[in-house]
Amino acid sequence: MNSFLKKLIVIIPVIVLGMMYLGARLPGYSHTGGKRLYILAASLFFLYGWFLIEVIVRKQDNLFNVATQSSFFVYVFMVLTLTGFFILFREVSAQGWWHRITVRIDRRDRVNLQLFQMFHIYRISSTQIVGNFIMLMPLGFYLPLLYRNLKSFFAVAIVAFIASFLIEFLQLITSFRSADVDDILLNTIGACVGFVIFRIMLMIAKRSLPSAGTSVIA
Repeated sequence: MNSFLKKLIVIIPVIVLGMMYLGARLPGYSHTGGKRLYILAASLFFLYGWFLIEVIVRKQDNLFNVATQSSFFVYVFMVLTLTGFFILFREVSAQGWWHRITVRIDRRDRVNLQLFQMFHIYRISSTQIVGNFIMLMPLGFYLPLLYRNLKSFFAVAIVAFIASFLIEFLQLITSFRSADVDDILLNTIGACVGFVIFRIMLMIAKRSLPSAGTSVIA
């Protein structure tokens, strides 16, 4: 299989997913101005531009690399869709968006800045807590597999914290969902647990198949 075909296989699933997303969303834009369509196009341009750069600069040495990269893009797309990325540019282009943020914080309108407050409201087994714990757990696998400089526990924790912070800030800007400091805690812990599971699985793989274990993380 040549290099171009491998790169094509990597990017096709997330392109199909994007087309499905647009197919479901575009009818809602039919009676609105062209500005909203331009803003949606801008958000897709930035996201898919990053996907394309990643595909171009990376090597797809084997089918495992192809599957890992492709599934990572799908995962990123799903997380961004879930957290309101595709309405970000629409919100920040509206007049007075920063004032709305400050008002929302002052009124604590679906905003929690008190650590561990969520645990007083929800049970540990609740969807709210479990969902936030699981959401960034895959980063604990993807980061060390895809990025040479992100193979340590500390590196994964820092990236997960930054990613979670940006997600919560995104939700604060868009009012798409609640912005909660406890979500950052749960997201970061989830990614760290994912990394620990990944390292354990890698150790088991190295003991059973030494050559396979080293090639996976190389």
